[in-house]
Amino acid sequence: MPDDEPVPPDPHRRRFFRLFAGDVATSVGTMIGAARSLQAETASAAQDLLGGTGVAGLLGGETAPSPQASAPSPALRAQGPYLAATAGYRAPFRFEDDVVFAWDQRLLPDILQEIAITGAADAIGALTDGAVIGSAVAAQLGAATVALVAARARDSRPFARRATIRGAASAFRLNRPGSAQMALAMDRMLALVEAFPLDADGAVLADALRREAEEIIVEATEDHSRIAGDAPQALPAGRTVVLRVLTAGSTGALGSGVFGTALGVVTSRHQAGQAVHALVAETRPWLAGGRIACWELAQAGVPHTLIPDAAAPGRIAAGEVDVVLVTADRIAANGDLAAPVGTYPLALAAQAAGVPLVVCVATTAIDLAVPDAAGLAPEDARPSAALAFAGQRIAPEGTHARNPATDSVPAALVDAFLTDEGVLRAPFAAPLADAVERASARRMAASGFRALVAQRQRAAEPAEPEPEP
Repeated sequence: MPDDEPVPPDPHRRRFFRLFAGDVATSVGTMIGAARSLQAETASAAQDLLGGTGVAGLLGGETAPSPQASAPSPALRAQGPYLAATAGYRAPFRFEDDVVFAWDQRLLPDILQEIAITGAADAIGALTDGAVIGSAVAAQLGAATVALVAARARDSRPFARRATIRGAASAFRLNRPGSAQMALAMDRMLALVEAFPLDADGAVLADALRREAEEIIVEATEDHSRIAGDAPQALPAGRTVVLRVLTAGSTGALGSGVFGTALGVVTSRHQAGQAVHALVAETRPWLAGGRIACWELAQAGVPHTLIPDAAAPGRIAAGEVDVVLVTADRIAANGDLAAPVGTYPLALAAQAAGVPLVVCVATTAIDLAVPDAAGLAPEDARPSAALAFAGQRIAPEGTHARNPATDSVPAALVDAFLTDEGVLRAPFAAPLADAVERASARRMAASGFRALVAQRQRAAEPAEPEPEP
């Protein structure tokens, strides 16, 4: 299979990375060009671009701890590179030759520390234990890990190599059954595997999968920057005072990859000099709103207030919120959606109060094969997370717990979808289908996506009739 042509370097890439920590949300056009430029560079070139800024790229490069970082305990220091959580912004993971380093989000807001992921078991553990939170970033991490698995299996026998890669992809699907973005990422990786003959050179296959994983990561960066660029069309207009936004969960860079979805919209408005205040639901049981979203807002200098989950619907009813910004794990063809747990009561309260609920999400979360809410796969996380807080048991021994991870939200409660293909409004069926078609055309440059489209087209073709005896 011929290699894809390399993307020409972007002459603005150095300025992009030098200013990334301060004004990423105001540089949407530069974001797209620079992300693709980084994809075309080696890890050493990325290090040259990133050196000294405290920012590391998803696709390679390494940044030394900030001199302002406070030293961690000896136990933490022994586990790998670290930065104090006040040292600045950094991407959620970086993709090296034989390992993926991801920030351990369980330690926020106090410490930024990396964990090393060397295979599917490590990545699944990070997703299950809350070290990495967010449907979008989970899909990117899954693709990077499958590429890593392929590289480690490149010298294995062909049948064993293919089985190993398939096994890794299946593990990610099982871990996030409700995530359309995870399903699509794994479909792309496996379609590319199937496009190669069984006896293909293992190193060639691994390189192709590496490029596809990088393409998935870069596409997400583009998608989320497009979302931020179109945000003014979805936000309430005509306000001359502070825009009061309610959000929940981890929808910033750490949960989405580099830019962010719902939180990226908030940050971009602030960086543009438009007054905004974020009301953040704590988002139990991982407290992703408090530990992660508030930390990211603080890094960006965005005014914000943390509230308990139970208080959020009441604040909407009290007239303290102008718009509710959330994300989604999967969107059905009619606009019904599976979203992080806690979204449903926010949607009900917003409708009752006449406050718009805007779902900020990439088109990769749209699953046209699912007609409505009945086909959305619910997710449950580990029950133990609901029984303890900061290592302290909060319920008597023997207490049964359930920890739902997603809510099903009907399309009737959604004011708009803010996507990489613009703002989509009800009735949603036609706009969602059109958005997927346009986004698919953009993604056809990627070998794995092309292979997946071809695979699906073959599957949809009518079977040839059996010859008559």
